[in-house]
Amino acid sequence: MERILRRLPSPAMIVASAALVVALAGTSYAAAVLPRNSVGTAQLKNNAVTSIKVKDGSLLKGDFKAGQIPAGPAGPAGPAGAAGPAGPAGPSDAYSGFKNGPIAAPSSLSTIATLNIPQGGNYVIVAKLWLFDTVNTAVLVQCQLAAGGDTDETRATVEGNSGVVVSAAAMSFNVVHQFSGAGAATLACNGFGVAVTINWVKITAIRVGNLTNTGL
Repeated sequence: MERILRRLPSPAMIVASAALVVALAGTSYAAAVLPRNSVGTAQLKNNAVTSIKVKDGSLLKGDFKAGQIPAGPAGPAGPAGAAGPAGPAGPSDAYSGFKNGPIAAPSSLSTIATLNIPQGGNYVIVAKLWLFDTVNTAVLVQCQLAAGGDTDETRATVEGNSGVVVSAAAMSFNVVHQFSGAGAATLACNGFGVAVTINWVKITAIRVGNLTNTGL
């Protein structure tokens, strides 16, 4: 009777067969063998996860370190909108006072009228008056409008009143000044001792937003 000898598979053959089974089984084998949540950073080779393995649109901004995503270039400027309507004009305060007279002209430069200005700001101040010589004596009358250190001075000659010739003159003044708080504008005159009367005195101060005062 002939005896049949069977050769056992070699160790190399066993390893090769096991590898073939793993290759054919694929992920189902890995899922069956690897416990859940057992694969971490340590089990992944460097550069193991490539772009093809990442689902498009699945990464969020929080998945990247700060500064890893560079800012894109600025886009083109949009068209300018139409200009809006002009706003209303701001408030402008004015203060005015008058004194009809007659006021006897002082014999030296002295205040004849004062306009109080209750609040600070930039002001344009104007004044006017009318002179009348009550005697037959000519005189060069001096008058001055002042606001702080800013002044405007005017002189006018009145010829005298002989009863036939009546002499009079008008004066006007203009001053600009910046008040840091409440202040005053004063009008002073000097008749040099001649009997001159001052009439129809007016002082007006107008507050403005911007003010310049330069030499011409």
